[in-house]
Amino acid sequence: MPDDVAEAIRSYGDALTPSSIVVDETRLLRSHVGGALLHSPRVRRILDTGSFAHGTAVAGRSRLDCLVVLDGPKPRTLAKAIDTLRAALVEGAGSTGAPASALGVFASRLENGDSLVIDRPGTAGLRLIPSYEAKDAGTVDTVWVPDAAHRWVPHLPGSRELLLSRIDDDGALRALIRLLIAWKHEHGIGITSYYLETIALRQALQQRSFSLLWDVCWVWERLANDGLLPLPDLTSPTGTQRVLPKASLARSIEEQFAVERAASTARGAINAYMDGDSAQVARCLRALFGPAFPGVGE
Repeated sequence: MPDDVAEAIRSYGDALTPSSIVVDETRLLRSHVGGALLHSPRVRRILDTGSFAHGTAVAGRSRLDCLVVLDGPKPRTLAKAIDTLRAALVEGAGSTGAPASALGVFASRLENGDSLVIDRPGTAGLRLIPSYEAKDAGTVDTVWVPDAAHRWVPHLPGSRELLLSRIDDDGALRALIRLLIAWKHEHGIGITSYYLETIALRQALQQRSFSLLWDVCWVWERLANDGLLPLPDLTSPTGTQRVLPKASLARSIEEQFAVERAASTARGAINAYMDGDSAQVARCLRALFGPAFPGVGE
């Protein structure tokens, strides 16, 4: 059964990966919108980040995240930054010279109070996140970005991708992160993907992957035992930044039961695996990841 479980998880991981067609269409959308934004004097540069940049995107769930570095110093409120980003998008759309009927691609909506989302059929969509240069907060490439609590924190673009490329030589870490993100979306868990990625990175630095089934169980058990506490940002330019699971401790506590249930279910899958009960393994994994998870040994 070991090979059957590993194959089921691998097959599910493959199904989670966005197709090359969706990736290409999303990149095209990003090029179109990004090119227009750069025509606005309010925009300095655009940087890709998030799960697409890190190679952990989940099909039908993840969007291509873009840090839109805006001109000037960061405002005190994120709402002001959103207004500036929205104005830049309108200016950029106008610069294309396209007829009004063709400007629907630039239609955006506010999401989570910290970004503008552009959805287009056939693509993963874009998430535009306002950011500002932060040369006084770290290296020359550092930018200010909003965290889960909508506070400005320093961020070094590309640092996560670099760390992942150094320690994920076999793809197991990215596969683990993708499983955690898929679980989050399947159950409507409000924990940020950046937080789940951080806990997976921390585990990978402490212990090499043994099996994805064990890896994901250990992540949930650690979160269940330790609680959803702020974690050190392993790629922070200051070395002191913390990663929040949600906007506040109270809101994090709301998700604790879901984490404990996931830990218990994953442990149940491991116990069934040890007992040779492939049907129970499949039931546990479908409880975690949804009915789309393939059968074990089928």
